Amino acid sequence: MKIQMYSEFETLRHRRLQYLLKNAPYYWLTSLGLSILCAIYELNFKETLHLGSIAVLVCVSIAGYLSTVFSQVQARKDPLWSPVLWFLAILLCNSMVWGLFARHEPFFNSLALVLAAVASMAFYSHGRLSAAAIIPATLIPIPFLYFSNLEFLWQLHLPAIILIYIASKQRHSMGLANVRSDFEASRLNHMMTTTQTDLQKTIQQKTHELQEANARLSTEVDLRKDVNQALINSEEQLSLAIATAGIGFWDWDIPARKVYHSDTERFFGFQQLPGQEPLDLFDIVLEDDILVIRKAMLDHLRGRTDYYTARYRVKTIRNQDIKWIEDTGKISERDDLGRGVRLLGTRRDITLDMQQQEELSLAASLFNTNPDGVFILDAQQNFRTCNRAFCDILQRQKGELLGEPLFKVLRTEQHARIELGVANNGRWNGDIVAARGKDERIPISLTLTAVTRDDKSVSHYLGIFRDLSDVSSATANTETLGHTDKLTGLYNRGYFHQVLNQFHEHRPLQENHYAVCVLNLDRFKTINESLGIEVGDQLLSDLAARLNNLQEPVRQVSRLSSDEFALIIEYENDQNHLHEILTAIQADVTRPFLVDDHELIVTASIGVCIVSENNLSQLMNHAIAAMNQARYKGGNNFQFYHQKLATSPLERLQLEKSLRKAIVNHEFSVEFQPKLNLSSGIIDSVEALVRWRHPHKGLLDPQDFIPLAEETGLISAIGEQVLNKACMEASTWRDRGFGDISVSVNLSSHQIRRDDLYEVIQNALKTSQLPAEYLELELTESMLMEDINHAQDFLNQLRSLGVRLALDDFGTGYSSLSYLKRLPIDTLKIDQSFVAEIRPGEKSPIVEAIMAMADSLNLSVVAEGVETRQQLEYLESLACDYAQGFIISRALPASEILTLIRHSNLQMLNQSPESVH
Repeated sequence: MKIQMYSEFETLRHRRLQYLLKNAPYYWLTSLGLSILCAIYELNFKETLHLGSIAVLVCVSIAGYLSTVFSQVQARKDPLWSPVLWFLAILLCNSMVWGLFARHEPFFNSLALVLAAVASMAFYSHGRLSAAAIIPATLIPIPFLYFSNLEFLWQLHLPAIILIYIASKQRHSMGLANVRSDFEASRLNHMMTTTQTDLQKTIQQKTHELQEANARLSTEVDLRKDVNQALINSEEQLSLAIATAGIGFWDWDIPARKVYHSDTERFFGFQQLPGQEPLDLFDIVLEDDILVIRKAMLDHLRGRTDYYTARYRVKTIRNQDIKWIEDTGKISERDDLGRGVRLLGTRRDITLDMQQQEELSLAASLFNTNPDGVFILDAQQNFRTCNRAFCDILQRQKGELLGEPLFKVLRTEQHARIELGVANNGRWNGDIVAARGKDERIPISLTLTAVTRDDKSVSHYLGIFRDLSDVSSATANTETLGHTDKLTGLYNRGYFHQVLNQFHEHRPLQENHYAVCVLNLDRFKTINESLGIEVGDQLLSDLAARLNNLQEPVRQVSRLSSDEFALIIEYENDQNHLHEILTAIQADVTRPFLVDDHELIVTASIGVCIVSENNLSQLMNHAIAAMNQARYKGGNNFQFYHQKLATSPLERLQLEKSLRKAIVNHEFSVEFQPKLNLSSGIIDSVEALVRWRHPHKGLLDPQDFIPLAEETGLISAIGEQVLNKACMEASTWRDRGFGDISVSVNLSSHQIRRDDLYEVIQNALKTSQLPAEYLELELTESMLMEDINHAQDFLNQLRSLGVRLALDDFGTGYSSLSYLKRLPIDTLKIDQSFVAEIRPGEKSPIVEAIMAMADSLNLSVVAEGVETRQQLEYLESLACDYAQGFIISRALPASEILTLIRHSNLQMLNQSPESVH
């Protein structure tokens, strides 16, 4: 029976009972065994049989064992239940029978002494039970031995019981001391854990409240009352965030008539120095706005309003500039009579907002004189007003239009695309075909923009409407519609190929440094299968709207197929700028989509081909090859085409055939890359990496066959072989005495979607006899973020096996802390791209942020791609748990990795400036 951890029901008495129930079976099994031994001895060596007494011993022993089992079950149901009286009665019976039985001869007496010694060890937690089991069995034989004049009494029996009594007393004292110590340690640990959990919950709640804009003031008041030491330690970071948001504070002590203003330099052009006379706000407020402030303040102090809010103008002390300021405040303290004695508030510079409002007012004056049709809709997209040009274009009266829905007036088949674009981006601009009168169809240019309130809700829509009915415009519009993808409104594959042909026809285009990109959504098929095709189509439409709104230098966006898009980027031979553009595109893709109440987070693999004279006929093929390489890298990244990716269809077919044979013939081997434990200085963990020696081509790089294995679905079979071999090797190392070496195995997206993955891992552990805690499974963020609820259930199922779970390439995807807390992850692996940014004498904010977050979530950290001594020392200073990279060792076969492990220690770090091992 496993000793339970501290709980709200547990007391010292309960803990002693747990030890009693844990040890009692050993006593009864010993009694039963000795009884059987007596029976064998009687049958073989004695003429006079005492089988009746032996039968009593057997029955009592069995009854004692069964009562112990029953007591264990009952104790789990009712922590306050105690079987001590039962045990005392059964033990007395058993001990007395043994004492009577031990009087017959020395052999039986010796067995009784052995049982008494066992009792002193089994019942040390309860002195009465120990005495009941020892005293009758040892004292009852004394008179019989004495009157029988047996030397055995003086030679063995009396010395033995003296030793047993002394040992029992010492064991009882020491045992109770250990029980008390264990109980107090568990209780203190429980109290510390509970306190820490409560503290973390409080911090999370207060942080969330601070982010709620509509409850900003209430949150800050609560923070002043409930702030704890942990928030005091982070005061510097909080102040920085507030300053970045452009928010100031003020604090008015009403009875003392003193007001503290923060950041007076920014708001009023005046720096408040210590000991200087406090700033009187009315000295710099414009006279016309003083009454506004006083009225708002009196209304709040007299309880007419929940909050004090005022907008006013000030003339800055230094430059005499006019600024608009918005103050929001609330009474935080009252006296015994309910009168406010302290008013706290925030301050915001709204000069830019007021200027924008003025500009909107000026723009409104152009409404009626604009030659284009201009109209305004309410939040439900019904007409509120329109100008004369709009009525002339549609040949309708203004009174007919007011209150009518927009798309009932325009009657265009493209209304779904327009609504989607406005919903996702707040604006839509394009050419459509609309109805005029009963039968006439006219091409028009439409711009529709959503105007929002301060709370981000839509207040109305502004539209601009231009007639394209002339012959040239109509012809161009017809051609555009012929090249448009119906679902997304983007140009289609045919038109994109026409654009690519321009690189053949116009040599200057080849010299302007263009890049052709193919973008493919990672695991889009899962969304279609789990949520339905309608959700998938809506997601593609939303993504198309985002891509279509990309700014220069993105010149062209088209949809090639289901979830595949193409882009042309003009980067002017600036590779760094091209990297920035691609990174920005990935950031746009990974922003959450809201589709039918589903919050979807997707990532994309992007392949890039640089346009040159030598590849004009292969631009698409090369970009697709690079995109496949990005998918092999785990998705959510971009890759540039290089010559090694060029593979003909025939070569791919032959390679696929060889892959299938390799799986059948078990041609894949496993190499292991070590991880250095930075706290102990030894290698106690390795990562398993697949290797394939082709019968004709020799050793192939994984990137030459893994992408094809992913596409064909063969990666699952390969991953299963790697898992089995890695577990067998790790188990062999343990058997050979190399210690507790953990092994990490990567899981592919194909594997985690299989229903039998749980059984595959379970069978690998069972076959290899490797303890589950020495197997770690590595997954990427992009795999888990497809369906966070499924991922949580799936990972909990794997954790039930006892294995550890690691999140690979952390930080390269959409890293949501709220999701991360829900997942049963043990380890974070910092992506090597972040480690590569570590420079001598400089800090890495990203690496330090990951370390701080992992520490708060109690996760271990592994840094990948460590290649220099400076990187290793920096990671050690941050208390990183493990380092993995070429400075430690490359991936090695099993035989070589054992040699490395045998000689690994921290002293080698000082022996070589460039390598640890």
